[in-house]
Amino acid sequence: MPILGSKGETIYSGLRVQLVGDAPEHRAAVKNALAAITEPRLEVVESETRLPRPGGETPDVTMVMFNGNEEAAIAYLEAQAAQSPRPAMFALLSGRSPVLMKRLLRAGADELLFLPLDPADTARALLKISEARWRTERREGGVVCSVTSVVGGVGVTTVTANLGLAFRVVLDRRVALLDLDHQAGGLAIYLNLEPEMTILPLSRLERKLDSIQLESALTKHPSGLYMLAAPKRIEEAELISDLTVGMVLDLMRQLFDFVIVDCGDHVDENTVAAWERSDHLFYILQQSVSAARSAWRFVDLFERLGLGSLQPQYILNRWRPSHPIGEKQLESTLGHPLFARLPADERTLERVEISGEHLWQVAPHSHFARALEALARRIVPQPQGEAAAPAAGFMARLRSALGAAS
Repeated sequence: MPILGSKGETIYSGLRVQLVGDAPEHRAAVKNALAAITEPRLEVVESETRLPRPGGETPDVTMVMFNGNEEAAIAYLEAQAAQSPRPAMFALLSGRSPVLMKRLLRAGADELLFLPLDPADTARALLKISEARWRTERREGGVVCSVTSVVGGVGVTTVTANLGLAFRVVLDRRVALLDLDHQAGGLAIYLNLEPEMTILPLSRLERKLDSIQLESALTKHPSGLYMLAAPKRIEEAELISDLTVGMVLDLMRQLFDFVIVDCGDHVDENTVAAWERSDHLFYILQQSVSAARSAWRFVDLFERLGLGSLQPQYILNRWRPSHPIGEKQLESTLGHPLFARLPADERTLERVEISGEHLWQVAPHSHFARALEALARRIVPQPQGEAAAPAAGFMARLRSALGAAS
């Protein structure tokens, strides 16, 4: 489903797949097979193997069928592969001829699939394209950071709010906070805000979310950052779906440099929807046996969720160098290194709470503030200093394809 910006432009939609073949009955069979794929979302259009007209809309994927006029199909594939930008090229074969497979790879085919289509293989190939496009779109927008734990009281809301303030006050970036800890609603309390609007009205918009509607639901903090608050009543939390969370984050990314999500201390469909859209997932823990064991349970859960290339980064909050449970012990329990340490600074945080002002107004040179600034600077995307890895060459793709055929 498309997500629209304030000017009606499409920000995100499913993959557009062009199905090319001379025989309508063969195209219909493939189209029926594609209709059974639920992830990624597909928009399928059909055409014959006539050369593409210049200036037309470029699909994300072009599937060319090879079960009849092979020369015309190869000419079509070559013409499409020469376009800029070019779609991903899938060749659909009715047989496993090594000679034809070599010709198709040389003509520019990125994937070789065999008829009748295997749903799992087809979905896997399409998901690779979808994820690559999603990563490109994410690079063009802001950075989304989710902050989470499965233990209460470790400082998820404190880290979320102050990390957002570090980006806004110290680095002068456009920042939005999203409170997904819907039952606690702690972000507004921590930031000393009384929001008139919350995320709840956005859940009633179904597919019509745009930037004007999102901006009307945001609450502005005196520092200049914005917050999308949790529902005012606890029971209203059940009305917020993962679909709403996904649409909100997709649009927030287009409007802000950094989006920080308070995921609270529980895991549900909404938090997983946020993780799926995150560039960073920060897990907060402390120096305690219970926190370390709970973090290990989180590691096990996260690995079973299978969220692609996203990996949790572990932040040790309220760190004390003299504590008997040291960093090495925590890293050994987790099986992962710690990403950052935020020092214990209860006195400073008490002053912040009592004053009603934010950390950089009360104690900008405190150890806690400096540690957060260092963390924020680590997260800021760096210019690409190295060229992207080259795509797999012809021989590598050939070996892969022939291996699949054997």
